[in-house]
Amino acid sequence: MGNLDIVKGGKSSSSSVRLDPRLSLTGHSRGINDVAWSPTAAYVATASDDKTLRLWSAETGDAFVEFRGHTNFVFSCKFNPQSNLLVSGSFDETVKIWDVRCGECVATLPAHSNPVTGVDFNRDGTCIVSGSYDGLVRIWDTATGECLKTVYAEGNPPVGGVRFSPNGRYVLSGTLDGRLRLYDLFGGHTNERHGVDRPQPRGGKCAKTYAGHANSRYCVFAAFLSSNPRRRCVVSGSEDGRVYLYDLQSRLARQTLEGHTDAVLAVDAHDSLELIGSGGMGNDRCVRFWAPSSSSRVDG
Repeated sequence: MGNLDIVKGGKSSSSSVRLDPRLSLTGHSRGINDVAWSPTAAYVATASDDKTLRLWSAETGDAFVEFRGHTNFVFSCKFNPQSNLLVSGSFDETVKIWDVRCGECVATLPAHSNPVTGVDFNRDGTCIVSGSYDGLVRIWDTATGECLKTVYAEGNPPVGGVRFSPNGRYVLSGTLDGRLRLYDLFGGHTNERHGVDRPQPRGGKCAKTYAGHANSRYCVFAAFLSSNPRRRCVVSGSEDGRVYLYDLQSRLARQTLEGHTDAVLAVDAHDSLELIGSGGMGNDRCVRFWAPSSSSRVDG
């Protein structure tokens, strides 16, 4: 993947570009566990240890809606592609679906037997994935709340994060045994053959496993870096303070990004740019952005 430039402490090592704070969103009474951007509007949702979620304007900082109903920490949240629904996972072991416009809970799924650590919508919003410390990854029908499929790794290691692939065919699951697993929900068939983004009866097998990062204590997030078709990667944080880039197909570690001084739990990749964001824990407290250097942008 070539060398990477680091935007560190608001200043790039290769230019004078600065990232400065524009807004401060204040309202939660306890720590914030997750932040989700609306795909269609300038809104941000937050999930907090105060047992609530909030919807904010990313332009003014105003709080529009407060979502109340969970009875324990809210750990994860995501918008559906249409941005009219928000899904949340909580330590109360449930998954809730919310109407963004009014803040009402439209469905509560008794999803797991341990805290829910990750939730996500698929590419058309018809399915939800949830992961939990009970070791299970479950796929849900958004409209009916029906559990369509349950998958798990050998030994049931706790699940620290889940994410649908951009094409909606796979689910990436990070577990506290130091592995990422890619589950094929369609059993080798293409989405187009079935015509809808729904898991198939033969699907659910682990297609690939990625290992090398450290993950045994915390919920470490992972993401797909797919903007460059010649070097698609799975990106993972790690408790050793590094960010790992695994080749999507070969499963080999293409690069290890070093710069944080504490465990890296939070990572995400831009949908259309070859850009990664990562956040370090308490002894680091930095958000860093990583992109190809000018010498590696044109080569594979």
